[in-house]
Formats: sequence, C-alpha cells, structure tokens
Amino acid sequence: MLISEWIQQSRKIISVGPNFKAFRAQRGIFHQEPPTLSLKSPESLTTALDIYLSPQMPEFFCEVEMAIVIGQDVKHVAEKDVPSVVAGYAISNDITASTHFESGRFKMYDQTTPIGELVQLTDPGDVQLEMWVNGECIQRDNTKEMMFSAHWLVAHVSDIMTLRAGDILLAGTPANPKICRTGDIIEMRSPQLGSIRHTLHLGT
Repeated sequence: MLISEWIQQSRKIISVGPNFKAFRAQRGIFHQEPPTLSLKSPESLTTALDIYLSPQMPEFFCEVEMAIVIGQDVKHVAEKDVPSVVAGYAISNDITASTHFESGRFKMYDQTTPIGELVQLTDPGDVQLEMWVNGECIQRDNTKEMMFSAHWLVAHVSDIMTLRAGDILLAGTPANPKICRTGDIIEMRSPQLGSIRHTLHLGT
C-alpha cells in the first residue's frame, strides 16, 4: 500500500529519543537505559509540500528520522519476529514544539510529522539519514549508530502497548536537530528511503 493508505489507518505515532549515540553524548546521556517515548496523533501525519504549523509553536525543532510502519496488530512481539509485522519504512520529519516541553504539548500539534513513501528494507540497521535546511546539510548519521535497533524498539514498545496496523514508530534523530522557522525549506534525504521536501508556513 501507499503511505497515504497507511496514514488513514494510523491510530498513533510513537516518537523515540534520544537514540543515536552522538545525540545522546551531545545531551550528556551516557547510561544504557532505553530512550523516552512520546505519543503523537494521526493528525500530525502529512505528505504535503506545504506545512502549516500552529502559531502556538513560536519555536520548534526539525528532526530527520526513520519511520517504522506497523503492518498488523501486535502485542508482545519478539525481536526476532519484528520483520514479519513491519509493513515498511519511510523517511520523516519529527517536528517538535520546543517551547512546550514543560507543558507536555511538544509533540501534540497537527502537521508535525511530514512523512515519505513506504519502502521495503532488508536491513533497517544500515540506513543513511540527512536533513537539509535551506540547502545546508544540518544532520547526517546512519541507523547503525543508534543505541537501540529498529527491531528492538518495536519489540520494546509492543511490550508496553498494543500496536495496530498503520501505527508508526519514529526511531530517533541524529545529533544537531535544528531550530527552524516559517519560510524554511526542509529536505530529508536517504539513499535507502528516498527524500521529502516541504516548506514551513505559519498556520491558523
């Protein structure tokens, strides 16, 4: 199916982080405990070229991430069985309203998860991710540098909650997520996942 069809089924998006080793080091996180999890709503998903963000987001980060799209309802899936329950992978932008960390609203706004097309991968543990802002490369890393693998993350989250077909896990962002502003042109690039490009606008 196309990503647009999966989006129609999606009930929740689980954002993971920090997960990349360089980003964890940048944040002073040196323990081996699992990353934090945050929920986003299906209304955050978009494939649009023009993104309209809430005026309640005066400051926000853009973060390139690999999205894991769940292909069937699952609970307590073993890590070795995760490939059989994953529909595919996609490149995404996990936009985060940084001024709302304390209020808990930092992942709650609409159109904050632009996402690319669904791709099949033989090895989600070797995926190059890049974010370009106004023609400048800001983030670059490979999923082999994640502390916790895509398969481990799905198994871990499925032990916490039931995952439904169409649900999406965002596997974490590399170091140097960037504070962006309306008018910026954002590109997420990956040789394995393809690319997406969108312009940020002030919404209502």
